[in-house]
Amino acid sequence: TDEAHFGGSIADLRIVRSVTNLPTLRKDFVVDPIQIYEAAVAGADAVLLIVAALSDGLLCELRQVTEDQLGLDALIEVHTSDELRRALNAGANIIGVNNRNLQTFQVSLETSERLIAEAPHDKIMISESGLQNAQSLRRLHELGFNGFLIGETLMRASDAEKALRDLIGSAHFQPAGIAISADRIRPQQDAAAAGKMRALPIQIKICGITNARDAKACIDLGAQMIGLNFYPQSARYIQPEVARQIVQTLPTNTRAVGVFVDGNADAIRKTANIAGLRCIQLHGKFSPDITRELASEFHVIRAFATHTHFRPEDVSLFPNCDALIDAHHPDLRGGTGQTCNWQDARAALAFARFLILSGGLNARNVGRAIKAVTPHAVDVCTGVETAPGVKDHRAIQHFVAAVRRAQRPPDASSRA
Repeated sequence: TDEAHFGGSIADLRIVRSVTNLPTLRKDFVVDPIQIYEAAVAGADAVLLIVAALSDGLLCELRQVTEDQLGLDALIEVHTSDELRRALNAGANIIGVNNRNLQTFQVSLETSERLIAEAPHDKIMISESGLQNAQSLRRLHELGFNGFLIGETLMRASDAEKALRDLIGSAHFQPAGIAISADRIRPQQDAAAAGKMRALPIQIKICGITNARDAKACIDLGAQMIGLNFYPQSARYIQPEVARQIVQTLPTNTRAVGVFVDGNADAIRKTANIAGLRCIQLHGKFSPDITRELASEFHVIRAFATHTHFRPEDVSLFPNCDALIDAHHPDLRGGTGQTCNWQDARAALAFARFLILSGGLNARNVGRAIKAVTPHAVDVCTGVETAPGVKDHRAIQHFVAAVRRAQRPPDASSRA
């Protein structure tokens, strides 16, 4: 999911999660706990922690957040005997041995052969890099490796599926360890999944951004997402070229969301690409087929209005999308200042992979809304404005503070 060096995105992980229940690993340069929370929200089962990139203290913290707090798995990557020792001291349960020398970039399976002899027998061992044939897999499996992390060999193959089948079929052993074992990971994510999501920080989206100054203020004050409106009838409409200038000023871990009302997939795709967006929010009459098509290229948020005909179970028709629950207005799409039906929003939670609560939120009512709905994220627009498209930075500060207060454990103040 690294964007700067590998052209990946956390959106890629979300897309994969939407089409498979197989265990997924976030492979990135993870250096901050927020990246682990982000991975959990995106549906990852495990994250990669590279010992060479982390201090001992940070490695311990990231492993604890991953495994002890969120119930995910940490694949802790090592290259040398010293790094193996550090990984074990940090409490590593799954250890990946990277056969690629980070200084010379040369690959040698001797690295795996050497370090497997030094590893405790009760650890899950994964060999990484340079795995090009079934003979290598058989040899490493016989030495004690439980699984293999294979990337380049499959990416370079003209038929990746056939290449993987050939590797597994010719290895002549049970392929339970070709990836991180599903039996070890999935039971933790069934009944307990909702509880873990509740433990994650509620994300904050501020919609109707029209200029770079307001965008910067939103992020500086604690928002994770901003919304850019491409509905021509909206008072907050901006041109895609202007949106692109705003997007280019944002930190890489900020999600800019393009807001669309009706329209066809080609037009939405064109506008989003001009604006440089990887995430789109769809209001109006969008079918599951259209959202599925767009979800292959973008992270998609499907908006639902709590009108009299709204059925919470309809959210399940859009498994490739996050769900945004908004208030119904006969003419406007978002930014109405009206509160949605919180009871309906709470009911929709059971059918949504990720639920964003919107509609008439402000610093005064967002705490009650969070308690009533328990959403994964909240969306605010008019509640932090002095005029349509003009944000009140103090109101944003108060809104963010109210969200964080609502999330605080009941006894947090007594411990302070």
